[in-house]
Amino acid sequence: MEATEPPVSRDILRKAHLRLRQNVPTGGIGQHLRRRAGQSLEFREFRSYQMGDDIRLVDWRASLRTGRRDGRLVRVFEAEERTTLMIVVDARPAMRLPEQAPKLLAALWALRALAEVAASSGDEVVLGTLFSPRDDRPVSARGRAAPALARQFAEDLWSAPADPLDSVPVASTGGLMRRLRPASAVVLLSDLLFDDPGGGIARFMRAAQESWRQVLVQRLDSLEAELALARSAGRLRVAATEGRQFGDEPTEIDRPWEDAIRARIGAHVDGRLAEWAGPGLTVEPPMIWPAAGGLAALRTGFAASFPASGLLRGIAARGGEG
Repeated sequence: MEATEPPVSRDILRKAHLRLRQNVPTGGIGQHLRRRAGQSLEFREFRSYQMGDDIRLVDWRASLRTGRRDGRLVRVFEAEERTTLMIVVDARPAMRLPEQAPKLLAALWALRALAEVAASSGDEVVLGTLFSPRDDRPVSARGRAAPALARQFAEDLWSAPADPLDSVPVASTGGLMRRLRPASAVVLLSDLLFDDPGGGIARFMRAAQESWRQVLVQRLDSLEAELALARSAGRLRVAATEGRQFGDEPTEIDRPWEDAIRARIGAHVDGRLAEWAGPGLTVEPPMIWPAAGGLAALRTGFAASFPASGLLRGIAARGGEG
């Protein structure tokens, strides 16, 4: 089995999609269809006849009711327009931690599962990264082609050589910004522990909420699992990470140290989310790592929780079959 293949079967995803379509209102997160003027079976409004309009669209009864000789009215209908689902993966080197159950791998499971669901709705899927170690230009596919694209994207990203853990990651959002579409949903899969010194990520996250777009943030939280590993060691030397230096002296693992780490990370995450706050932002409950059991436990937990997750609900409940 491929490393990035989600530990959730297509049948389970398909059933979740159908169940959510039946039971969840589509007027909220990531509404599947937006409307534009066009030709379909749903009436939208009347408007005055204009030179070049198809004479077959004139409603003669409604025109007579205007009482004017030149009062011809044309029926305007609604057309359905598919949405675009953009999935953005945080690909910093630190996302490959903890080594026993990497956050990046869970993010790629979620990416492939969401692409599978979006494909069944005929949506366009755009895949991109933050802090990518490879070509950072987003890629896209529509409908049935989306799962194969997601598979290749995930496998390439997972197998790509990672930058050193102590390197300072640099975000690139220009390509993502250019691929934003009206009536799209944007999903960010990240631990949210990155810095944004130039504010580029914040600008992208705010821009992504314009034009009625919805932004769903799925935080990947391995803190307690990593603290449990540190606790079992008793003492450890903290390696330089993403430009942060922690000195060469071993650190004693005790309750005050753990509480300080929790407070610092909590403040950092809250600060990121406050920078992005807007009417289109939805922050899903964090995906929590198992305290023990490594990759096998992470697979089991993902398989149990993802089909019922708010992230899947926000995407799968959006509409009809493609």
